[in-house]
Amino acid sequence: MNKVFISGGSGYIALHTIILLLQKKYYVVASVKDKDKIPLVKKCLQENNINISRIEFCVLDLLDDQGWDDALKGCEYVLHMASPVIPGNVEMDLLVKPAVEGMTRCLNAAIKNKAKKFVLTSSYAAIYGNLKNRFSDDDWTDLNRKDLMPYEISKTKSEMGMWEIVKNSEYKIEACSINPVLVLGPSVSGVISMSNKQVLSRILRLPFIPNISVPIVGVRDVANAHLMAMENKNSNGKRFLISEKTVDLIHIAKILKSNNFNVSTLVVPDFIVRLFSFFIPSLRAIAKRLNKKEHLEPKNAQSILGFHPNSVDLEIANSVQQINSKK
Repeated sequence: MNKVFISGGSGYIALHTIILLLQKKYYVVASVKDKDKIPLVKKCLQENNINISRIEFCVLDLLDDQGWDDALKGCEYVLHMASPVIPGNVEMDLLVKPAVEGMTRCLNAAIKNKAKKFVLTSSYAAIYGNLKNRFSDDDWTDLNRKDLMPYEISKTKSEMGMWEIVKNSEYKIEACSINPVLVLGPSVSGVISMSNKQVLSRILRLPFIPNISVPIVGVRDVANAHLMAMENKNSNGKRFLISEKTVDLIHIAKILKSNNFNVSTLVVPDFIVRLFSFFIPSLRAIAKRLNKKEHLEPKNAQSILGFHPNSVDLEIANSVQQINSKK
């Protein structure tokens, strides 16, 4: 029996990944932070016509040693997805400490139990934080930069920590990282994800559309990338930048408009955005990204995994419909 451990089992990407694992007849051990989430996860899976006889749950805390070694017993594969996501310039320890310590606890338990492969859900945030505008699997966020947000630091330190532990481990566990860009698409649980909230709700509040672009990918493709990396023998030691395309914000706004959202599709000159950013705090981060088109080269995903994502436009539309249903 192929047994897979997945941390953060109630999370946005994790739930989509669990569905794929169970559909492929894996036995899944999923961790949650709060035991009250277990019946909710079971209900979500059953509502998606998933047989839950091959999944078990455990309660683990990223900041507590208790339970990790026992939870991973007999697991051939370990997918570490649990990590705090808090937008904005929050207190550093709220993100960095649980991200780094949680990864360390999970990886050490995987090594102790002699798991075959460890797959870390990292982020594009561990790649783009430098002075470039062209990014590949080999790029790293520069931790010496003073303008990094806590989330960017947490993801970078967590992934760097993983590679360091793997390098120095006496037991040679296989490892790889998944580094998705902005992930959009509906949630299994019906709870709107942070990434969808940040982008879609921000566009809805703007009086106009700034001239910025953003790399995006669908959530189900990200879940599938985790399985592809987990199963592929050649993924060991690799980072996988996961992206479908880079789009202008107006592209997303038009999808919202076509789904009956009251959203502006007026694209304004950059100087107007910069002017308004003095009075509208939410525009300040946007003003820094004006006319900065990012070029991505996700070569490892394409050449090693054979990863060819679906159009994220449909995922955006599905997200919008889910948001609409919550009104």
